[in-house]
Amino acid sequence: MPDTKKLLLVEDSSLVLKVLKRIIDNNAEFEADFAETYAEAKLLIADKPEKYFAALVDLNLPDAPKGEVVDLVLQNKIPTIVLTSSYSEKRKDDLISKGVVDYVVKETRYSYESAIKIISRLSKNHNIKVMIVDDSSVARQQCSRLLEKYLFQVVEADGAKQAINQLVNNPDIKLVITDYNMPDTDGFELVKLIRTKYDKQDLTIIGLSGDGDTRLSARFIKNGANDFLKKPFVQEEFYCRIMHNIETLELMDKIRDAANRDYLTQLFSRQYYYKLVNDEIKRAQENASPFCIAIIEIDDFDEFNNVYHNYGDNVALAFSEIFSSEFEQYLIGRLNGTQFVIFLNNKDEKEAFEVLDSFRIKVKDIKLHADDDAEENTSISISVSISSESKYEADETWSINPLLEKCDQLLERARDAGQDIVVYD
Repeated sequence: MPDTKKLLLVEDSSLVLKVLKRIIDNNAEFEADFAETYAEAKLLIADKPEKYFAALVDLNLPDAPKGEVVDLVLQNKIPTIVLTSSYSEKRKDDLISKGVVDYVVKETRYSYESAIKIISRLSKNHNIKVMIVDDSSVARQQCSRLLEKYLFQVVEADGAKQAINQLVNNPDIKLVITDYNMPDTDGFELVKLIRTKYDKQDLTIIGLSGDGDTRLSARFIKNGANDFLKKPFVQEEFYCRIMHNIETLELMDKIRDAANRDYLTQLFSRQYYYKLVNDEIKRAQENASPFCIAIIEIDDFDEFNNVYHNYGDNVALAFSEIFSSEFEQYLIGRLNGTQFVIFLNNKDEKEAFEVLDSFRIKVKDIKLHADDDAEENTSISISVSISSESKYEADETWSINPLLEKCDQLLERARDAGQDIVVYD
């Protein structure tokens, strides 16, 4: 489980503090220090300001009625979201110009939940890389400052050629913001170049332009961009567009990930696992590295269902948790109801045997509770079959299929031998 991030919450209203504490208590991502005055906040920050990931502060405090606490927190380089009791354009502009991340008007409980969601968004942004493409260094710096305020990782490129190189060197870039007018290749052509290798579900592109042509937005989108923003833009609109596109990309990732996983155990499903392992096999072949594939079968699985009816799902889920914990550094998946699979890179059959036989023994010692009606715990055993790259024929295409076929044959031997065994040629 990832470490929780520490927040600083400064608010003089006991009612608001109570609401914020309840929201934080229900959020495993964060823990918080609370202050009701400027003096208390100053003491907390003086202790160790770098411990705070972000701050949520009330604009007006009894001992700091003119927003002095905002200046205090910003001076200590803590990303800051401001709580204010009323909205005004001048106040908003003043806060933004000072460098606050955002501001939230205190109206309902939803306002406070929204403030915590903004901080949660900052936490996610830490791991997201964005590239800005513009031939103007001033324009790039402006966008960089805005993105860095929201804690994005920022990569810059002064044109299409450098942008393509940056994508090669930084394959984890998730968002490209590109200007239209550039000397070597314009924004349209760059978008088309990028789309030859990166789909919309993998990489988001936002076009920018200060040109007065109203058709630019449509042309950008028709060429493969996800969105368009006209310059000069309002900072809030810039952030809203960025967040909307990033969150859409994240939603696509979640949908795709769910489709690639077994519904019960959340391990990779058979079809997707085949794709992943075939990629690993290709790399191993190129590097002349040893590897093994092993099928792990839960012995007498059908008997659990016959005796305990739907208990089979409980057994499969419990085993998958043990399996995942034991082999988190390896590529694992679920083939069907009773069978699981593991790819062991850089191991020959004897080395794989030692690892998997040790796991087999460990599994036997684990007791599972059958169901609410069962008076006693039960245990399971597993049979394991191992095949390696040494089993490929000279003219055979290297893939997962022949190795799994060999594993299936070996499992028959394991069943004939009475199960609870690890076998390999």
